[in-house]
Amino acid sequence: MILSISVTKQTLSRSRKTAIVYLFLTFFFFIFSRIYISLSYGELSFFMNYLFLVPLIGGASILIILHFLPSLSRVSFNLWNSGIAIFTSGFLLRGIINLSGRSTTLDKPYWLLGSIFLLFSLMSIVFTLFVSKNELKNKLDTSR
Repeated sequence: MILSISVTKQTLSRSRKTAIVYLFLTFFFFIFSRIYISLSYGELSFFMNYLFLVPLIGGASILIILHFLPSLSRVSFNLWNSGIAIFTSGFLLRGIINLSGRSTTLDKPYWLLGSIFLLFSLMSIVFTLFVSKNELKNKLDTSR
């Protein structure tokens, strides 16, 4: 019996997959918000108008980070994506409530939790950089 694995299958890089997903989300939320606003009987909402900017800015930011740190840890990457998802949910909730003609403070936990996730992601990135820099320094010192 011969077992083999095909090596001809090319996979997309992490940056490319991230760019595709965030561009799709940006496009989807742009179309979604325009349709939702057109059905809102003349009400307007800043949060619904600019809902598409959250994944656009968040995706661009993580792509810049991935450009400079291609070996970004999975924890940092997941925390960043979670923070952007929480901010997007907060924008969506606030936009829907504003378009219904009311105001709310129910979105405050979204801003707080999203900020915490993004802060933890940035702290994880800095920690990873610090640890990898020290490991490299230790390897150079022991090789002498």
